[in-house]
Amino acid sequence: MTFPILATVISMVLGLSVTRLLTGLVTVFRIRRRSPLDWVPLAWSAVLFMMQLQYWWAINQLATLRQMFQFGEFIFLVLMTLMLFLTAALLLPSRSEDETDGLRVYFEQDGRYSLLSLSAFLLFGFIVNVFGFQSSVASAWAVTDVPMIVFPALAFVLQDRKYYTSITALYVSLCALDSWISLTS
Repeated sequence: MTFPILATVISMVLGLSVTRLLTGLVTVFRIRRRSPLDWVPLAWSAVLFMMQLQYWWAINQLATLRQMFQFGEFIFLVLMTLMLFLTAALLLPSRSEDETDGLRVYFEQDGRYSLLSLSAFLLFGFIVNVFGFQSSVASAWAVTDVPMIVFPALAFVLQDRKYYTSITALYVSLCALDSWISLTS
């Protein structure tokens, strides 16, 4: 399979993912007067948006590394992209009816499941980098990727607010560091 076909399919799914995230943000804006906001899902939304953009950038850089892909590689990359869509679809409410009790309640009941698909996306990316591109696990990106994979899953498991808010705050900083490493390498 050639790169343009791969990039087209991934861009379609990734575009839907970005659209879903932005739709969720518009829903949160529309219901702000009758439902309390919460910074935690909004912080995860910012992290997700940054990851969506970085992934889109990385996919478009693939053409410089390879022009042809096996069907299994194509399926794996599409599966990665679907994890981003799933994260966006679960993170924020898409209808104001879903948000009657506030953003915190929505996140604790349903939105937190998005953290599992985010961890899955990052784990798949780690696998692609190590096995697909033979990147060193001793590199700077790998040092930040391991906690980036683990922390969302940990925030999902630790349902106590004081724990998942601390992890969220730490994760925002870690994401900024990871972005800086990615942009400078």
